[in-house]
Parts: sequence; structure tokens; C-alpha cells
Amino acid sequence: MRTAKTLGNQTAKLITRLQDARQTIFTVEDAARILATPRNLVSNLLGKAEQRGVVTRLRRGTYTLVPYELGSETVYAGDPLFVASKLMGRRQHFLSHGTALAIHGMTTQPRLVVTISAVNPPARKINAQGTEIKVVGVRAEQVFGVTTHWIGDGDKVPVSDRERTIIDCLQRPELCGGYIEVDAGAWMVRDRIDTAKLVDYAISLGVGAVVRRVGHLLDSCRIGTEADRKKLGGHLTNTYDPLDPSMPVQGRYDARWRLRLNIGQDEIEAVRNT
Repeated sequence: MRTAKTLGNQTAKLITRLQDARQTIFTVEDAARILATPRNLVSNLLGKAEQRGVVTRLRRGTYTLVPYELGSETVYAGDPLFVASKLMGRRQHFLSHGTALAIHGMTTQPRLVVTISAVNPPARKINAQGTEIKVVGVRAEQVFGVTTHWIGDGDKVPVSDRERTIIDCLQRPELCGGYIEVDAGAWMVRDRIDTAKLVDYAISLGVGAVVRRVGHLLDSCRIGTEADRKKLGGHLTNTYDPLDPSMPVQGRYDARWRLRLNIGQDEIEAVRNT
């Protein structure tokens, strides 16, 4: 037998207020404020509501409403992108890396992990009802190049724009499947990449390896202008970095971009053609 989804007066009041505010994900503190009730009493109320399948606990202290249309179902994880964003609370954050690649249509690979960048992240990894969320820490001044992604019925989440997504993936290729995946994604949307913005983002981030990899990517995808390349060249040092830091450091040296090419162009183009 399934437990009936009965509502007491306080639970009904809470759900009504949350729905009126279009707030499907909420914390114990939110509920305590709405009900003007001590936190310990609200925690007990929410525990009972969870047992009845009225709410689902995403992680300690954070819940989501179970939609009425799910009938007798008692567990509801919600949209993983929306959940990941809400779990960051008031912190500056944005969906990033492999997750952003997928949002921008720059990959055909399924993404089982949600990656999000946040200032002062609450944790490095979060599991919310089976959804694995990887949180990357960033400084406040590194929160730029962010746009809005709309989900479902008017919900929205912040996500890195196309150019910032490329920059982040070039800094941490292991978070999107490696350099080949970044290159293939950029190739898919090469006519829509603002290369001047891409170059400015790389310089603003201030990471030498990213500047080098952007230069290589421009050449690999045959995009950008000579002015773009000259601007990047003004920020090169004599240090050599691997094209893909997640791969063994081997291969020939590229003197132009100060890179160790541990992935061949033939491998890159083979992936593009699959």
C-alpha cells in the first residue's frame, strides 16, 4: 500500500505559499520563515511530508515539491539543471564545462554529471536524488560571460555563454571529455563563435595555458582573424603547456603557441567526422 498524500493545515499553507511564489525548491529556513515556526518544528513537519510523498529531500535542509500530477509517486528529483542551480543558494554561479557544452548543442555525448561553477561552493560534489553534481570553485572576478538558459515553464538558470564555455573547457578539459571534445564542439558551431570575445575572455581569465590552447583551437577550426592571433601572441610566455593536460605529456612541440601537442590533428579530425 502507498501512503496517502494527506495534508495538515501547516503543510497545506506552506505548499500554497510556495506555489504562489513559484518556488518549487526550498530550504528548511524558507519554510520556517513562511510558517513563522521554529526550525526544529518545521524539520519535523517536513520529515512527515516527505514520508507521505508531498516533498522530496534533495539534500540535507533542501527540499522540492512533488508535483500533484505524479499521483502516488513519492520521490521526485526535479530538473537536474534547475536543482543544481537552486542548491547554490545565493552564491554567484553558472552551469559550466560539459553541461554548458550540451546546453549550447556542442556535443552529442550524454552528460550524466551536472557541472556548475560557483563562488565559495558549498561542496565539491553533491548527490541530489541520484543526480551527481560537480561544483567548480571560481573567484567572484571570474564570473563573466554568463547568459540565461530557460527550462520548462518559465524557470531559468545561469549558464556560461558559448565563448566562456570553450574557455572553461580549455582550462579543465577533463570536465568535458578532453581537448578533442572541446575542439569538436567548437567545430560544430564554428560559424557562431565570436572569436574576438573568445580571445578577450582568454586574456581576462589570465591563465597562460588557456591563451595557448585558444590559439591552437583557432588554427585547428580555421576561425578567427590574424588580429585575434596577434592579440593572443602578446600574452605568451616561453613556458610550454600540454594541449590536453589529462593526457600523457608527449608529442611534438608547437613553437607558435608554446604547446606540447599530445593529441594529433588527425585524431581531432577523426572525431569531428564521427
